[in-house]
Amino acid sequence: MKKQVHYSIKILGSLAAAIPMWLVAQNSPKFSMKGGARSVLANSELQVKDSIPDKVTAPKNAGGYALIDLGFNIRPNKNTEILGMIRINNRFGGFWGAGVTFNVRQLWLKGVIADKVRYQLGDINLKQTPFTFWNHDEDRCIQQPAVFDLQRDIVNYESFYVPGTWRQQGAAVDFGLESLKLKSEWNFRGYLTRLNATNFGSQPERLHVGSTANWVWNKKATLAYNLSRIFDVKETAAQPLLFQNTVQTLSWELRQAIGKKQFTLGGEAGNSSYRIVHDTASPHLQDFFVHGFVKVAPESKRWEAEAGYINVGPEFRSMAAQSKLIDYNAQPLLYNRYTQLQIDRPLHLLDFIGNANLYRTGINTKLMVYNPMINNVLPYGIATFNRKGFYAKAKYNIVKNTISMEAQHWRLSEILGQGTPELKKMDMTRLDVNCDAGKLLGMKKQAKLHVSACNQNTRRKSPRAYEELDLSSLLLSAGFELEVMNDIDLLGGYTALQAKGSDLMAIRNDYTEVIDFAGFSADQKHSTAAAGFRVRFGGKTYLALMYQRMQFQNKAQAFRDYSIGQMQAIYNMTF
Repeated sequence: MKKQVHYSIKILGSLAAAIPMWLVAQNSPKFSMKGGARSVLANSELQVKDSIPDKVTAPKNAGGYALIDLGFNIRPNKNTEILGMIRINNRFGGFWGAGVTFNVRQLWLKGVIADKVRYQLGDINLKQTPFTFWNHDEDRCIQQPAVFDLQRDIVNYESFYVPGTWRQQGAAVDFGLESLKLKSEWNFRGYLTRLNATNFGSQPERLHVGSTANWVWNKKATLAYNLSRIFDVKETAAQPLLFQNTVQTLSWELRQAIGKKQFTLGGEAGNSSYRIVHDTASPHLQDFFVHGFVKVAPESKRWEAEAGYINVGPEFRSMAAQSKLIDYNAQPLLYNRYTQLQIDRPLHLLDFIGNANLYRTGINTKLMVYNPMINNVLPYGIATFNRKGFYAKAKYNIVKNTISMEAQHWRLSEILGQGTPELKKMDMTRLDVNCDAGKLLGMKKQAKLHVSACNQNTRRKSPRAYEELDLSSLLLSAGFELEVMNDIDLLGGYTALQAKGSDLMAIRNDYTEVIDFAGFSADQKHSTAAAGFRVRFGGKTYLALMYQRMQFQNKAQAFRDYSIGQMQAIYNMTF
């Protein structure tokens, strides 16, 4: 008789590696509440260095708001959970309801079918692989001191940011098959989301579908097929044009212990297709990528080292992995125009840290602009097209895990020259150091120190002088977090950006093709110093008072130098 192989169905992993799912116990309450509350009060002052007095812009600005998010959890049975969350927001200065708004912030349903298949409908946080569907957050090149996290926490909350994920609306499922005899697992995750609703005229219904089917053998080998496809639904608009972007990849990992060290050989490879069907002017862009790496770490996990290679074709398009979190075409909420001529205020480094208005929460099917001073090496994360080269990463924990260091270096170049056969060469070096000085010195109160740096350089050599380019940037931060009394912290930090040099920025049409180039030159300095107190009330509730001062200087263009001082009181609670 042939041997029979017995299989068992089980729920594996997390949906799209990002959806927090759990089974509700029989004794859990059928109704509960969750949410948060926040109040921010700010007083700002603008100072401008300009020969012409500014009689238009009010130099001082005061304002704030209070809001509460009320979430209602309903559990009709042990395998189903429903969440509906409403937001009540009151801008200070509104009376008798004039400044109050009511919105639905979240709405989803999730559960388990027959104890085998897990699903979620409504608002979902999703991700797949770095080349198919991923939020790279590439513009946050370094860690920031804890004093700036007071604002960054608000930005992350408002944009639903969870590392790697995008907030989407749709449906997703997750299930797995396990063979105990073969020591194998087969997992499947799939989703269908809606990017744009049809307007019955120029915009058809646009959907995003994807799946990951992976096989795991004996916890030593993993092989996965990944699909991400964005497409317009036929005949849902008056015009016939249909957008299509399909990415298919294979990803793998092989893990083997040698002595007391764990070695991992992994990577991903695939291709993409990008076109607009029935548009005679639209090109059909097709290309491929390859990413491979080797990683080693001891059993103690005291250190970890990784080396890798990437080759991403010039016409590789994966819009779900190349969409940017920051929209550089958006304007800051505070002093968006200034000087007597009321010019647009150029964005400051602090705007990227604490201005939620600059952040997107969805996929963009056109290539978004980027700021070469912030990230010119990998502006779209590791999925940045027209890049090839090597990188190395290392992590190290010393002195009983009280000091941790992370470093990485990228050496890349273009695959295809832009407007010339000469290629740009790029380097990026990053370093983050964290020290738990309180634990190191045996103190009862916490004391933490932090230093980060990121240096980037883009250059192009050519026998023709007008083709030569050289752009360098340095991003620095340092800060401390000291508990001066029980649950009362003194916070301080400094962050600065300095960029100098020139580059050529590609101008692209609606098909993401290069049609021209624009010169870019920079000689800028951004800096922000901040200090404050935070009182912790337990859990995720705190009250903070902080002062920060930002300074902006640009010698390369006609922007007027400015500085903004701001005092903020922040109350934040999550329940």
